[in-house]
Amino acid sequence: MKAKTIFRIATACAVLACLGLTAAGQKHPRDLGPAPDLEFKLVPPVEFTLSNGIRCLFIEDRELPLVSLRGVFKGGSLYEPAEKSGLASLMGTVLRTGGTKKLTGDQINDELEFIAASIESMAGSETISVVGSALRKDFDKLVELYADIVRNPEFRQDKIDLARNQSLESMRRRWDQPMLVARLLFSEKLYGSDTPFGRRATPASLASIARQDLLDFHAGFFTPGNMILGIVGDLSAEEAREAFEKAFGTWPAKPVVLPDIPRLEERADGTITHGFRDTPQGNVIMGHLGVERGHPDEFKILVMNDILGGGGFTARLMRELRSNRGLTYGIYGGVFEGPAGNRGVFQIASQLKADKFVEALEIVKDIIRDMQNNLVTDEEMAVSKNSLINSFVFRFQEKSQVLAQFMGLKVQGFPDDYFDTYIDNIRGITKEDIRAAARKHMDPDRMIIVVVGDEKRFDKPLAEYGKVESIDIKALQEAEKVPAK
Repeated sequence: MKAKTIFRIATACAVLACLGLTAAGQKHPRDLGPAPDLEFKLVPPVEFTLSNGIRCLFIEDRELPLVSLRGVFKGGSLYEPAEKSGLASLMGTVLRTGGTKKLTGDQINDELEFIAASIESMAGSETISVVGSALRKDFDKLVELYADIVRNPEFRQDKIDLARNQSLESMRRRWDQPMLVARLLFSEKLYGSDTPFGRRATPASLASIARQDLLDFHAGFFTPGNMILGIVGDLSAEEAREAFEKAFGTWPAKPVVLPDIPRLEERADGTITHGFRDTPQGNVIMGHLGVERGHPDEFKILVMNDILGGGGFTARLMRELRSNRGLTYGIYGGVFEGPAGNRGVFQIASQLKADKFVEALEIVKDIIRDMQNNLVTDEEMAVSKNSLINSFVFRFQEKSQVLAQFMGLKVQGFPDDYFDTYIDNIRGITKEDIRAAARKHMDPDRMIIVVVGDEKRFDKPLAEYGKVESIDIKALQEAEKVPAK
């Protein structure tokens, strides 16, 4: 045998021997045992307070030469006068676009565009936010423009008119969307149209808003003591503090008194509200009031929601009504916390197949009752807990996300160790906890049910299912119209 052939055989034997040793060292997945528990520890932002009382949260991030600002003020649509619904949203938009005493909105656009920076403002139900970002080298300019917008907005009339017209167009189109109509009606029925939670902005309420209303609303909530300012980026905490003191230090502090928001009353009595729309599917939202923010059952409810209707294709509602029966493309539901010390909502929403509509409603109720009467399975518990824990971790992938999460914690009044205990709180929930939460927080017989669709296409008349109240959606739409100026 030639030397070259002997060498090839020897090499092949060596490779096979190595492969054999490697295979012998591997284990089948079923022999690996359970994965170790995930350990997750967050480093909280640095906190400091400016001389006028602005609370600041800071996170250093040297990965890219960027800086981002996020300012949050308590205030929002829940605190606007009833006759001026839409004021907070309009103010949130025009705060940025309406310019300042020194610069018009268009001039601010030019300044920001020149340095490839951005500043935006918006209002929600409880807060008004102003966010901005720029390259590190333009940080001083960003802070200068940002502080000017926050402290000295001018709310120029042409930008008010532009934002108002855009809102009016959205209002006109909302009646063309059956699911959106169902949401509007559900909010009115659940909370009451005379409450900040249930009323909606209309063309008439928007028309009543004057520039002075925006100035007054801004003056009522934009003060140093009502602001939390966050920054994340390529600089030190001391650099951030120095820049903020320079930009905001002369802004005088003054007290802010948030208007009282009346406590919501439970109005759910099992009534079905039906509005006609010629749609191939039945649009439905059903439910009643939920729980207050920070409720002692919060983590039981989180797991319960995931199993019921929040866990996508693994949730019971989606699995039974879509995967097993083909009655919908999607359905979600759960018990949710409310803002401003009030109860949130328990709701289930979907677009259901019309010729099986009432049958689908019964299935939904049966699923709720089953969770109240029986224990969920071990597999459901494991899947939901893993899903919640994994999704929790992914909320902190970027340092800007970490900052936003901690700012939300502060604004909403959660304890400082909320994130540290979150995973253990989820792990500690039992199947008995889920059954108890389902019994305590969901009542399928008392749910308000709002239906938008063509009842003639349904498998049964709604009257056979419960007490029905009909609503003329077209009349509601016409009543909203106001004569053009």
